[in-house]
Amino acid sequence: MLNNILSIIWIALIICIFYFWKKKSNKKYLKVSIISFIAITLLIGLLPQSSSTKEAAKTAEATSVSSSSQVTSSSSSKHSSSTSRSSHKDKSPEPKRNKIQKWWLKRKAGKLELGTSKAQVEKELGKPDQDNGQMLLYDNFNLYFENNKLVGGDLPAIQKKVDKKITKEKQERKEEQTRLASYAQAFGRKPVDTIQSMPSVYTSDHVEDNMVYTWHPDDSPMLVRVDSPNNFTTVYKYDKNGEHHALGTTLYQGRTIYQKQSNNNGYDY
Repeated sequence: MLNNILSIIWIALIICIFYFWKKKSNKKYLKVSIISFIAITLLIGLLPQSSSTKEAAKTAEATSVSSSSQVTSSSSSKHSSSTSRSSHKDKSPEPKRNKIQKWWLKRKAGKLELGTSKAQVEKELGKPDQDNGQMLLYDNFNLYFENNKLVGGDLPAIQKKVDKKITKEKQERKEEQTRLASYAQAFGRKPVDTIQSMPSVYTSDHVEDNMVYTWHPDDSPMLVRVDSPNNFTTVYKYDKNGEHHALGTTLYQGRTIYQKQSNNNGYDY
């Protein structure tokens, strides 16, 4: 009953706001209407669901018990079974949320950040209508979880955050690939005498007829350089899981440079 009264007041306040803004300008009344509208909206969102259904069930049960006291003892067994069926029917589902409560619930859900724990989501939105482990159902929208962390949902506000995250991850991968290719090129073109003069930075080993060097930049995976006997250099991204092959994916190939080249003035470059 209280929810219905507040809903009527909420609609009336919308009309007042429009009237004092467009029809008859009055800043004082307009301000009061807006503040009242916000207060009523918050109040409706925080109110528990109506208990009118439960009260009606209790009244019906009381009436049934009262009438049963007037029945003869011969019909007591029939009355007992009838009361059992009646009490089972009384366990009806909770009343649905009204339109304003649904609007408020979606608004709060849309502000959730990806990665929020499932427990925190339930704390913010309340008990879900249905919990399927990896999914929570609220009215007509779902929230999805992996390892008890929010990863998506049906709401446009949540999906927008998912799309933004995917775009960011793609950009980061692209930047990582560009940076790694630059490192591989620099490593592959570095003269052999420079690499061998810096054992604290580069490791070297003689494998069969090849020279193998490794370099691990601070912000990238390890790079492996192989100089073959035919003066050909290949740089790989080291694959510790061996998903590609023993050395990993190829990032650079070119002729082996053994010494720094000098220009006509005798300076190295």
